[in-house]
Amino acid sequence: MSCFEKVHGGYKVDGLELKAANCGCGGLTGPGGSGSGDCCFTYSRIKHDANTIFFFAKNTTPNTTNNYEWGYRVQKGDHIVDVQMLDTRGPKNYKFGGVMPPPLSSWTGKGWAVISQFERSVEGTGEPLPEWCDSAASACERPLVEKEKGKGDFH
Repeated sequence: MSCFEKVHGGYKVDGLELKAANCGCGGLTGPGGSGSGDCCFTYSRIKHDANTIFFFAKNTTPNTTNNYEWGYRVQKGDHIVDVQMLDTRGPKNYKFGGVMPPPLSSWTGKGWAVISQFERSVEGTGEPLPEWCDSAASACERPLVEKEKGKGDFH
């Protein structure tokens, strides 16, 4: 039996969920043409490769300050969960579009061993993204949204 159970949006690992999510902005503006806000810059992604789950989430925007990166790697048997999170200590006046990973204590409480744990300051919003997020086919890259003319515009 695999330790990684596929669930909607991600995986359940030893009863703990790691999920990919975003705000579903798609470049659309809100009511009255207003922008959809900082939520559109935030998301979480997940990748499964053999006995390893890689989780990455970004909760930083061009408007966040005091940004930092934190994460951990845990192991149980031959299964590994690798978590990386770009986050902010500054005000969060927006909804996080992704899904937060379980706290490290949830893993250790289930008998997972901590291989590594880190926290460090980042410049800007924390780019570049992880190497597995850099390919053109990657789900980690937000699509570039070009402003399109409405159907009634004849320019």
